[in-house]
Amino acid sequence: MSDFELELTTPDEETVPTIMLIDDDGNEEAHQVLAWQELDGREFAVLCPVDIEEGAEVGLVIMESVNGESLEFVADEDITQAVFDAFMEAMGAEEE
Repeated sequence: MSDFELELTTPDEETVPTIMLIDDDGNEEAHQVLAWQELDGREFAVLCPVDIEEGAEVGLVIMESVNGESLEFVADEDITQAVFDAFMEAMGAEEE
């Protein structure tokens, strides 16, 4: 799951940008950009799958902006957690 193609679209009927993640097997999954989060001078996108079954646990995807033109997956779990924590703080959520 490390090699993905990215396609950023913003259809007229949507106000939230959507990124299509395409895995090595050609499977596509649409993700909405929930937020752009800055951390330590770096910019990250917080993504959420579009098609979520009711009651399902949602796994957010954290990707780093590279030169403002492309996104790369964040492999470092510490960075992923720090970005997630900053995102939750910005959304007003308190830690449990």
